[in-house]
Amino acid sequence: MWSINDDMRNIFELQVMLRELNRTLGIRLINPDGIFDHETTEAVTQVQKIAGIEPPNGEVDLLTWNEIVSLFRG
Repeated sequence: MWSINDDMRNIFELQVMLRELNRTLGIRLINPDGIFDHETTEAVTQVQKIAGIEPPNGEVDLLTWNEIVSLFRG
């Protein structure tokens, strides 16, 4: 679904959620900038590992997106 070089608005929204998950899950702290870079990939990979999503590849497919949204909403 999303990976490096995707739409900046979607990536920014993802990064905002990942930043909040840093507080609750202790994943890598990132600054939302709309760029899907190494730091964003690492944060997504950490969420995938916590959620048991295999393989944890740092890409945001539908399963990963749904898990991030669910964790974000608590």
